[in-house]
Amino acid sequence: MPLHDVHYQHWKEAHTGIWARRWVIARNGLVAALRNKLIQKLAVLCWTMTLAMSALLFLAGQLLVPDSIISQWVEKLNPTLQTFAKMLTQWLLDHPEISVATTQNVLFYFFSTYLMAIGIFALGVAIPSLITRDLASNAILIYSSKAVTRGDYLLGKFCTAFGLLTVTWLGPAFAAWFLGNLLAPDWRFFWHAKAALWHAMLFAIGSAAVLSALALGISASSNREKATPGIWFMWWILGGVLQPIALHTKPWLRHLSFSYDLRQIGLSTFRLGDDLKTAQENVPIFGQMLGGISSETRDALNHPTVVGALAAVALMLAAAAYIIRTRVKPE
Repeated sequence: MPLHDVHYQHWKEAHTGIWARRWVIARNGLVAALRNKLIQKLAVLCWTMTLAMSALLFLAGQLLVPDSIISQWVEKLNPTLQTFAKMLTQWLLDHPEISVATTQNVLFYFFSTYLMAIGIFALGVAIPSLITRDLASNAILIYSSKAVTRGDYLLGKFCTAFGLLTVTWLGPAFAAWFLGNLLAPDWRFFWHAKAALWHAMLFAIGSAAVLSALALGISASSNREKATPGIWFMWWILGGVLQPIALHTKPWLRHLSFSYDLRQIGLSTFRLGDDLKTAQENVPIFGQMLGGISSETRDALNHPTVVGALAAVALMLAAAAYIIRTRVKPE
């Protein structure tokens, strides 16, 4: 009789599906990223901005309350600002279905773009924990020896990046919208502001998916932990530097910046030009205040280069997919 029983024994514990294994990859990657002190501070900053945005929406709603502190404070402003505040208040009272939607749509565009910048920075810090370290330690071989395919592995890593952007972008944006309208003097603001939420979520989810895929491509481009964040930040910074230069030389070069492309998609989603036109038609003094805006800025708001942005994003995603396909495979 052998010293050890080598007979087959049926597994008696609970069975887990493939999604449980994918969740393990995503959860461990997100937990590892959130252990970084800098990412923790960035997450706190994002949620602090959520409170600030909620407070701004609350103050705007207090314009409708006659005896509020905001209404009393408006009476102490100079005549021009008093006129503007009174016309804005009257517009909010007379047409809340238009005024609330317009105001919150503009505010959430800028709020979303600021959160996007923080999310991009957080992704750059977390890039080595996506694929780079696995390439350096040959962990791909270990994953391949388990019941996890390359697709499962990449899906888990994609969810890690997307989860990080959820913490620093999607979550704060939704929380600001919900909390700001919860504190409004009229709960019908939830209904009036539904377009702002839809635009913010559509822009955030789509952009987060693009950024997550691009981050995977950059993370897979090298097995050195210091190289991949450097590539990500250089691409981001050089893209920002190139935009004003390319505007007066070769405008198509602006599309080499993924942040510029995503902002153009955001402008197309939020349609700020229509909102500003609506505000000018209903609050004439608002049009006078915006009289100093250049024709180039107005044209950028009314006619974003969304076709070129979508084409550039598609090419970037194709390049990222090629890098991932080439680099992430068992030897």
